Amino acid sequence: MKNPNSPRVSAYLDLGPSAWRSAVGAALLLVLFLVLNCMSMTRVLHNSVPGYPNFWSAVGATLLLAVLIPLFVLARFSFGYIVGVTFFSLIAGFIWLTYFVGPAYDDVRARWSAAASLLLFLLPVLFQTTRLPPAIVLSRRTMNRLLLLALGFAIAVLAWNSYYGFALVGILEADQLRGTFERPAVLRYLTAALIGAVLPFAFAYFACQRRYAMAALSILLIICFYPVLLNKTVLLAVVWLPFLFVVFQTFEPKRAAILVLLIPMAVGLTVYDALPEGNPADRLAAYMFGFANYRMFAFPSLALDRYFDFFATHELTHFCQVSIVRAIKGCPYAYQLGAEMAERYHMGNLNASLFATEGIASVGPIWAPVSALVCGLVLSLGNSVSARLPPSLIAASSGLVVQALINVPLSAAFLSNGLFALLLLWAVTPDPVVDGEGQ
Repeated sequence: MKNPNSPRVSAYLDLGPSAWRSAVGAALLLVLFLVLNCMSMTRVLHNSVPGYPNFWSAVGATLLLAVLIPLFVLARFSFGYIVGVTFFSLIAGFIWLTYFVGPAYDDVRARWSAAASLLLFLLPVLFQTTRLPPAIVLSRRTMNRLLLLALGFAIAVLAWNSYYGFALVGILEADQLRGTFERPAVLRYLTAALIGAVLPFAFAYFACQRRYAMAALSILLIICFYPVLLNKTVLLAVVWLPFLFVVFQTFEPKRAAILVLLIPMAVGLTVYDALPEGNPADRLAAYMFGFANYRMFAFPSLALDRYFDFFATHELTHFCQVSIVRAIKGCPYAYQLGAEMAERYHMGNLNASLFATEGIASVGPIWAPVSALVCGLVLSLGNSVSARLPPSLIAASSGLVVQALINVPLSAAFLSNGLFALLLLWAVTPDPVVDGEGQ
């Protein structure tokens, strides 16, 4: 029998009272999060109410998903913990909605495939936390200079983007104009890395050092990209990144990883249901609900549902949505996969997470869990390179990358949404980030 105090076991089971209180608190928060997730999906779908014939079946299936909560209790905090909680919400929402949207595909097989994919994905992202030996770690002075140079470079890239066009319009007009400004591929990749990784990292790094003016400048530069990109993500940054930083500075990191999702979901539900129609704040409440409860939580689950539906009757991609694979072996789809799906379902450019793209679209529901396991192993590299960093820096610097992961393929997130750049920044970040840290 294994000694529970052995290093191998105690690596995940810290047996102190405070650790157990933290574990129980995280478990209760996850149960609450699961319940609120279903309530939020009900508000989006309108028909998933107790009187609906499949309601109690949906409740039972969702409760079965709760058997994965002990994994979060046993795991230590890491970058993968944040990703794991986010994908837990995605799959919970998907399983719930399959009972109410009347899918044309085999919904029983889809639910088992999604649950198995989540399980195999969570195992590496939660528990592969091997700390890599730092190959090149910069001094704090060098890191500060590098980030100042990065801010100057961001200004230059912003000017370069402006050369190809910009528009000072609202969000509704932006949806219509987005994509009309053609830019070179190298500029698109540079811009994505700056917005998704470099500027959020600069914000988090300067905030950890209490250099709040520089942190605010990093946020301001992200917002300045809105007229040239017409992308709501850059507007999200002004609220989302400081929110992540404050919550992770205030709460124990595992609880914070749940609260940063639970709070906006609960607020969106509360304000949308509490304010009567015609109230001056009703429009703001509707926008808040639409952005948080629909776009952040429901839409990734709905996208997974559409991918199950589409590829139940269409040829699999076998990863041909990846440009290199497409160039080598061709592809049965003439357009990018998101555009192909948009033409079918009229929900915009319907890109989706690794569960949908690297999973269902590429290999089908039977082999999707294996694909999820591989993707989890890849993402667990983030645990290894960030293990020595403060939780608030990890969370705030990855805030936009994690949101991208539930909306785009993993292959796209690496270059097109800044994941690779973020891993490099974590790998060279000085330890400690600030004087006296860890003492």
